[in-house]
Amino acid sequence: MLSKKGAYQGQTYIAAHNLDGVFHAVFTIYLQRFTLGERPAGATMKYIIGVCLTFFMQTLLASDCRVDGGRWIWIPTHKVVDVRVPVKITPGSRRILLDGYTLECIFSYDSGLPASARDYWHTTLNGVEPGPKLMGHTLGLNIHNVDYDAPVRPGIHIATMYNNHVPANMRTYMYILNRGDPSNPINIRYNDLIGTILLRQTNNTGKPPVPVVRINLIANNSLIIEPSTCTINGNRAIDVNFNQVDPAAIGESSASTSVTRVVRLNYSCPNPGITMPITITFKGASSAFNSGLLHMSNPNLATGLLRGGVQIGPNQAFRTNLYNSSGADDVTFALVRKSATTLATGSFTGSATLVMGLP
Repeated sequence: MLSKKGAYQGQTYIAAHNLDGVFHAVFTIYLQRFTLGERPAGATMKYIIGVCLTFFMQTLLASDCRVDGGRWIWIPTHKVVDVRVPVKITPGSRRILLDGYTLECIFSYDSGLPASARDYWHTTLNGVEPGPKLMGHTLGLNIHNVDYDAPVRPGIHIATMYNNHVPANMRTYMYILNRGDPSNPINIRYNDLIGTILLRQTNNTGKPPVPVVRINLIANNSLIIEPSTCTINGNRAIDVNFNQVDPAAIGESSASTSVTRVVRLNYSCPNPGITMPITITFKGASSAFNSGLLHMSNPNLATGLLRGGVQIGPNQAFRTNLYNSSGADDVTFALVRKSATTLATGSFTGSATLVMGLP
């Protein structure tokens, strides 16, 4: 119906249909201007506005997942989902497994599909991606106790989700391959992105597959991963025994004390032909009376580490070298006492760790 001269006429058209599990809603508005009365020859109707708004709503199959029996997290189509996991490390002869949690997924409750419906989860090509702190390391996926090194091939079956409200244990974990050359420890902290597992979801209902589901593994704890298999003294404990000590011989600094022990440090890497600089870090707690010395169980005693006459404090490092995959240094441990104190007799202990890394 035409309105009076100079007015507008609005027309609304709504259409909806469902095709192959994808709902399309089309909402179209046409706003036109008409001029009544006599029109000059050749006059035309003028369209002022034509607007077409189209909305798409995906209703493809999706799943829900949870960690260690916690709350269910919906995994929508084509979305990235963060899953917070408490990770522990399980060392092995060739790789370090990042496990310690249970990831379960379940067929969506509100699918409206028959009980015979199934979802199948498989790996995609290169089905694992490292987080920022794992860059440069070789990863893999352990799927139902079978290792698949990266690049992980596509099509490895991970789980079948039945439409019966029973969760499926994914039993899929990332791992880091051990390496036979020096590398720095990987310091994973709470809330770090450890890595991403990429999956593909298909089904037996004829619905379109979900090409990629990205499950980001977010650390729910802190841990240190050491993939290098290079060793200091064959990874054997280094026992620094001062034996019976005359209190009068204990000096108030590493340079003045006469109670010392020299220890040989031997470095070795399994990969052949490695010639490169490395660092040795002296990890331990600092003494309360001198931060450059290692804490002892007797609060009036501490131990210093010297290499080439230079004191290396706790959590500090010195540089050295590997030549053809091996190297060595002599270091001195020096027993030091707190100034102006009378030492109580009895045994004392302390502990530290030497860590090989890269400059």
